[in-house]
Amino acid sequence: MHYIYALKIAIEQLDAVVKELYDRSNNKWPLVILHNKRLRSLLENPFHRKLVEEWMDKGVLYMTPHGSNDDWYWLYAAVKLKCLLVTNDEMRDHIFELLGSNFLQKWKERHQVRYTFVKGNLKLEMPPPYSFVIQESEKGSWHVPIVAKSNNESTQNWLCVTRPTVFKSHDQDLATMGTSEKGHVLCCNSEILKSQ
Repeated sequence: MHYIYALKIAIEQLDAVVKELYDRSNNKWPLVILHNKRLRSLLENPFHRKLVEEWMDKGVLYMTPHGSNDDWYWLYAAVKLKCLLVTNDEMRDHIFELLGSNFLQKWKERHQVRYTFVKGNLKLEMPPPYSFVIQESEKGSWHVPIVAKSNNESTQNWLCVTRPTVFKSHDQDLATMGTSEKGHVLCCNSEILKSQ
């Protein structure tokens, strides 16, 4: 199940996102969380009213109470239910409030789905299957992203450094590897990272 936050999105675009998520999730409706002030303004327009009432009938819409910050509702729902969050919000105010903790940044990277509309067509950017940060595999190899983050994880280049003693225990194809001057094994294959 996906959760959507839509503060600065046109209602028609929000409807496109809702329908796309419905289709992608085997006919399960996502949850749309809106502040009651925003909802009231939507109900004033007859076309928007019909759409909002349709969402209410299907249990898609949750309205946050007056005086509360709706950000905390969608953030809580997404974390508690371990699901994806569709938003372009950078959550900077929450990162600032949680200063000293990298949890939100790491969580965002793995759970935030961004959206764009190109020539009227919705494009969802799903989170990567693995984190684009320096990491060590269980077998002792280090993986360092060497190119700026790409929208396509298959084009992401990695520097994989493995000590020769560790590498000898791996069952991997040497043809995809190179060796540094000091005998460290180097690679730029994301499949190796996934297998580590």
